[in-house]
Amino acid sequence: MNLITSFSEKRRKKQWNYERRVLKSLSIADMRKDVHQHFMTTIYMDRVSNMYLEDFAVDIGIDAFLLGSEYGRFGYFGESADMAKSRCLDEIDIYIEQSAGQFAAWLHGSEEDEERYKQLSESFVHRWWEKGFNEGVKRYKMKLH
Repeated sequence: MNLITSFSEKRRKKQWNYERRVLKSLSIADMRKDVHQHFMTTIYMDRVSNMYLEDFAVDIGIDAFLLGSEYGRFGYFGESADMAKSRCLDEIDIYIEQSAGQFAAWLHGSEEDEERYKQLSESFVHRWWEKGFNEGVKRYKMKLH
């Protein structure tokens, strides 16, 4: 008997393998340092909030990095980062809204604080998306995809 596999299952396995290989180039220590510099120096919070929100921001950063690396293939084939980013603006906006919403809900800030959380989240997500995009382009150039 032959084993029947679906196309979506095969694609999912291929994507997981690619993400695992890309994550090997990502330094979590660098991301945590960036989270501290980006969020924790401008927002005062207690120790529990700090730990929870740091982990949440790292998760969002990893997701943005993986999304950027996935779209790095378009950069390899000649698109600029802005053109490739326009393809996935919906996902990027979701990450920004999730991050800003989590900070606002956890810290109970005013409307001004919520706007600041959104700006910080936006710059953080875009920064890690671009790092992932550059990593994806590099991996495609080196034929590591």
